Amino acid sequence: MKVIPKLRFKEFNDNWETTPLINLSVNGFSNGAFNDPKKVGSGYRIINVKDMYIDGTINIDTLTRVAIDEQEFLKNRVEYGDIFFTRSSLVKEGIAYSNVNLNNVNDLTYDGHLIRMRPNKQKHSPVFLYYNFSTSTARKQFIKRGKTATMTTIGQEDIAKVEITYPSLPEQQKIASFLSAVDEKIQQLTRKKELLEQYKKGVMQQLFSGKLRFKDENGKPYPKWEEKRLGDIGIITTGSTPSTSIPEFYNGDNLFVSPSDIGNGRYITKTKTTLTESGIREGRLIKEGSVLFVCIGSTIGKVAQAGKECITNQQINSIEANGLNSNEFIYSLLEHNALRIKPLAGTQAVPQINKTDFSRLKFSFPFLLEQQKIASFLTTLDAKIESVATQIAQTQTFKKGLLQQMFV
Repeated sequence: MKVIPKLRFKEFNDNWETTPLINLSVNGFSNGAFNDPKKVGSGYRIINVKDMYIDGTINIDTLTRVAIDEQEFLKNRVEYGDIFFTRSSLVKEGIAYSNVNLNNVNDLTYDGHLIRMRPNKQKHSPVFLYYNFSTSTARKQFIKRGKTATMTTIGQEDIAKVEITYPSLPEQQKIASFLSAVDEKIQQLTRKKELLEQYKKGVMQQLFSGKLRFKDENGKPYPKWEEKRLGDIGIITTGSTPSTSIPEFYNGDNLFVSPSDIGNGRYITKTKTTLTESGIREGRLIKEGSVLFVCIGSTIGKVAQAGKECITNQQINSIEANGLNSNEFIYSLLEHNALRIKPLAGTQAVPQINKTDFSRLKFSFPFLLEQQKIASFLTTLDAKIESVATQIAQTQTFKKGLLQQMFV
């Protein structure tokens, strides 16, 4: 029976082979050097468990250093193409998480909490194997071989027995090159998003400090900004939760916003929990465009806008701007000042800012027309950032599909 993937480059038609991982390695598997916390800071660069979970391959620029002796270093010296696996995890899905070193440096070692595999590069592409190990087929085998007590662990012998299906070296290399190009696209988009976010942060600092001002249609400055309380610029509402003991209130078409719904985009148009018409009548209706600010719990400071009418739970205060102020400006103002507001919640077990204290918060507000210009500028930036975030998500989904179809 032919063993081939669903998606394949047309120039290849050979059958894929299956073998235990031990047969793909040089000198089997090994654990790394003892990473003594007292010796961290100088010496050799060392790959730690935390370096396994970064996007992309091992990044030597972010590695810590450890002062081990030369003999131990030579025993655990890392070469180009070495692949590493995590030995333990609090959850079973985290064991044998892999990453690959594609750096040609001569001062690199690895931590004893990792297991190293050195592929036979004459027959096997390290990058192909790196992608292969992240497929659902391989991950299921790794997880199945883990042993759970306080933590889930996996040993060298367990990893060595995992069976991997692979093609000829030229086909491995072409698959690896194609997927690397997809990863490079994701990294470029991620960097673009980071730069846009940094630019927005800098512009907001200038706008809200008054260093950067907009002018009217005649080129004249708008009036000076005035200090006002939040309670003076709109209606503030604290949310509430309809009784969970009444099923008729839930699973309808109306949004019920909780803090977990805030953080994935500016406008809330979908929520994990929804309400029926009778359920939404149990709360305080929040109008579309109102600003939502988390005031209770570990995520204090998260801010969003209602993409449609909704109600919120009691952890969220909403602001509906009056006719002299802009909801969009208030959103950006609170987003910019979230870190300043957060300490007001105190250090109690459940930090919170009550409605009264929230209403008393003072900020400088410009004339409405300047608010609208600032809000329009920042909204355009948000749209660009969200557009790039969508491209990243789409490319990641594309990659996931490739991993499912290009491997056996």
